[in-house]
Amino acid sequence: MPYEYDIIILGGGTTAFAGARIASAAGKKVAMIEKSHLGGACVNWGCIPSKTLIHKAEMYYAARKGMRWGLNLHAGSPDCGTLMPLKKAAVETIRTTHYQRELDSTDGITLIRGIGRFISQNEILVDGQIYRAPQILIATGGRPRTVALPGLETVNCLTSYSAMHLTCFPESVTILGGGVIALEMGQMFARFGSRVTILERGPRLLAEFDERLTEQFKQMLQRDGVEIFCDVVADRVEKVGDKTCLYALINGVDVAFIAERLMLAVGTEPATSGIGLEDIGVATSSAGFILVDATLRTSVPNIWAAGDVTGAPMVAPNGAREAQIAVKNMLDPKGNHTIDHRFSPMAVFVDPEFATVGLTHAQAEAQGYGAVTTYLQLDRIPKAHVMGEMLGGILLTAERGSGRILGVQMLCPRAADIIHEATLAVRFGLTTLDLITTVHVYPSISDGLRQAALLNAKEQGLF
Repeated sequence: MPYEYDIIILGGGTTAFAGARIASAAGKKVAMIEKSHLGGACVNWGCIPSKTLIHKAEMYYAARKGMRWGLNLHAGSPDCGTLMPLKKAAVETIRTTHYQRELDSTDGITLIRGIGRFISQNEILVDGQIYRAPQILIATGGRPRTVALPGLETVNCLTSYSAMHLTCFPESVTILGGGVIALEMGQMFARFGSRVTILERGPRLLAEFDERLTEQFKQMLQRDGVEIFCDVVADRVEKVGDKTCLYALINGVDVAFIAERLMLAVGTEPATSGIGLEDIGVATSSAGFILVDATLRTSVPNIWAAGDVTGAPMVAPNGAREAQIAVKNMLDPKGNHTIDHRFSPMAVFVDPEFATVGLTHAQAEAQGYGAVTTYLQLDRIPKAHVMGEMLGGILLTAERGSGRILGVQMLCPRAADIIHEATLAVRFGLTTLDLITTVHVYPSISDGLRQAALLNAKEQGLF
């Protein structure tokens, strides 16, 4: 006999919990099916362990950087025997205090361990047992994508997941990819003493950000000893003694990159294989991501999907909000709740940080806006001189005439925190005048957002 529930959620990560929380609060009986650790990729293999190491790398780097200002601190070699257990403890603590504790203290949510597979539109099979519900949310997330390179199977290649299980830092690492993970991990490895080479197949790093920002960050990485090559076509991999050799073409020239480890940072693929989507007709993209409409419904009635499994933006808070929207639509079929990711900020946890929200100039014009974008170099902000860091800047895009703020991008210290002021401005239709006339703390990096708004308003003749 099948076990009956009101809602079944495939997955046990941030997205799944957000949906389960809404459903259980409405009195629904929820089954959450998870094959691995609670918390999903973000807690166990992504955000928490990586940002723990990134934060410690920033501290380690700051100790050495202070020598430029007369702070004669001398940093010895990192103690992996202390650092790696601290990273593991952070993961286990958050998994326990944020997820297991909530599961234990919340009525109406049942955790089922195992791999779930659709056998009908409202039935999931787990280890021979059938679980049935009239509504199902797919929140299985994603995993690091790999590439088909000859010889890759002969080397112990790293991904963003396996890199979190290293006992210490490699002497050298070649990173294939030039996006968020490549930059975050590359800078972290370099600051802990690894010789790092980043290979990007496109013409520049971090293509979703303005080139005025990414080029400055490229200079920062190069200043710290990171080698960067763009327009790289990876060809094959070979084991050379105890090293890994990646052969690639750069502008038609065959180049060999030799390092202790090779790391793939070429994106994320959906964790959809083996769960039976094809058997019940759930439509997916050519890359395997589940296709959903603005309400998070799939092509099959009463089946929803949220989070990384649906594609970009693949950020944990976005997935959580998507799950909340999906479950609200389950509970209120006529509600037609939707999500607009123009109001979802994103950050890259390098030092200094990148952050973005809303539309770029090109995106705004493509959507029919008359857009004005202004750029404020970081050295225009007094706090930057206090901190001694001049590279970076803020771009602000506003609607021509009204001054309504459409989007912001920044590269500066604590950008991941400052971007929330810009997010509120974009979401609630604030104007450049609203930011200009809001008193900001002085000196602060966040005052740069006010200055960028002032620059934009002056260019438009609004102030």
